[in-house]
Amino acid sequence: MIGWFCKLDSTLQCAIISAITSIAICLTPLIINFIREKYIIGYKLRKEYTFKQRMGIKEKLASSKTPLIRSAEELNYRLWNLSQNIDKRWHNCKESDIKQHDKCYYIKSFTYRFLCFLYWIDRAEDDIYNFDFSVAAKDEKEYLKYIKVLKHFFCESELLKDLGYNYSKDEAHFYKDNIKIYVNYIKNGDSVISYGTFIQKIEDDYTDIHTVVDFIRNTEDNELNNQYNILKSFHLFLMLFLNKYGLDYHYTDRSKYKKLIQDKYNNIKIKPALLEYFARNKVIKEAKWVIKDLCKENYCMYRIKTILKTI
Repeated sequence: MIGWFCKLDSTLQCAIISAITSIAICLTPLIINFIREKYIIGYKLRKEYTFKQRMGIKEKLASSKTPLIRSAEELNYRLWNLSQNIDKRWHNCKESDIKQHDKCYYIKSFTYRFLCFLYWIDRAEDDIYNFDFSVAAKDEKEYLKYIKVLKHFFCESELLKDLGYNYSKDEAHFYKDNIKIYVNYIKNGDSVISYGTFIQKIEDDYTDIHTVVDFIRNTEDNELNNQYNILKSFHLFLMLFLNKYGLDYHYTDRSKYKKLIQDKYNNIKIKPALLEYFARNKVIKEAKWVIKDLCKENYCMYRIKTILKTI
């Protein structure tokens, strides 16, 4: 195949070889630069983009995480108190009494704690969507799962399907679009109003949060009560959130957790729907205490396997 080249004059052969060598020498840096720009620089840009996005997510979450933990702590205390004193009906205040200054402390303070938590959980969710969450670190993605599950407990009407709940009414669940109305009621700049300011505001007009007040006010110590089924289920997952992200003194040990279920929460009637909710939100592992302590394990495992096949 190179016979033609061998027949050429040696001087011409040298000239051709020299020309090819020169071309190769000239092209090699171009080829290297092309590869470097396409792959190495592209890789560097991707790394820088991912780093900036992750730092932004981390900083944003940090700005709301501490107040969120604090509000979760305060709401947790109130839910523990409710579990021990629900029979006293402190929260079942007459609607006409709520605007009275010396009445209904329990429901007013309960509503304030609940709205504070709702504000910070909504804020945490909104903050991260300013960034590309697809490149977030694993721990941030897991944190978001907890946030979404906690927030949507009160918007998921499907949780009450086994109780024959009428989804067309918002008596025991909140429409998602209304969450902003509730949190704006308590919002003050980048934080929330003080409890004193809240008392003045609720005693003047609480139209915007009427649904929230009624949700708490209509909670009853009845195993078929929609509101209390939601609150009890929510409380169990809230404690797991505090166990994972709170400080040492926020931790609820397993024996105390199990005792609460055995003594107060064992009559939750939305267990199948609750399992479906955990499965849909991919928090089966995170909710293992709820599953093992609230349900008979064999029943739960059967339900989980059945549910996972459908999602």
